[in-house]
Amino acid sequence: MANVGNKRSVILGVVGLLLVAFGAVLVFLVPVIMKQQVEKNVRIDPSSGFAYEMWRDLPVPFYMSMYIFEVMNPKEVLLGEKPRLEERGPYVYRERKQKVNITFHDNSTVSFVETRTFQFDPEKSAGREEDYLVVPNILLMVSAQMSKDLSFAVKILLNAAYVMYDQKAFMNRTVKEILWGYSDPFLDLINTLLPGKLPFKGKFGLFADFNNSNTGIFTVNTGVEDISKVQMVDTWNGLTEVV
Repeated sequence: MANVGNKRSVILGVVGLLLVAFGAVLVFLVPVIMKQQVEKNVRIDPSSGFAYEMWRDLPVPFYMSMYIFEVMNPKEVLLGEKPRLEERGPYVYRERKQKVNITFHDNSTVSFVETRTFQFDPEKSAGREEDYLVVPNILLMVSAQMSKDLSFAVKILLNAAYVMYDQKAFMNRTVKEILWGYSDPFLDLINTLLPGKLPFKGKFGLFADFNNSNTGIFTVNTGVEDISKVQMVDTWNGLTEVV
């Protein structure tokens, strides 16, 4: 019986020592493994697989909710009454960000262009893109404000254009046109008479240049050689600083 007890004690002692040794190894080994895995998944490297795919084409959905105030009494407003507004929306759009034209360089940097597109989400929206709303004619308001500093001759041309293109204080447009733009010959005329004065060309809308747009050419550090520099911007459109 004594021998059996001694054997058990020896076995338990050995097992205990092994557990202590294993625990000591884990204390030093786990942080190293975790650090390696974090660096592998954070740095920009095509060999990292899923992490690189997530960086290139972010799967997390982003949503933009838009509310538009419709003018319910446009005729009365022109007669001097206060506008009566009603909120429409939300009109929800899903934003997708994707990096294209990806080029890796020898100095541990990568260049890319990030595009953004917006797609209407009818399930999350409280209306349709085809809803017609009465809103102020922003293009008319902007041109009228700009005309204050123009020559008398140009003012005459603009006033004639208001009549020619039937420009009114309020317009009845779809949500899609209001947000993402619509073609207007009056806009073409303004850009001809006053080149460079308006940020809109071709179409006029609150976010006409926002959809299917890009952020320019970014060059950032991949973190392959120095993980502390990962995602640090090296240049933007070839510039090291923006004034």
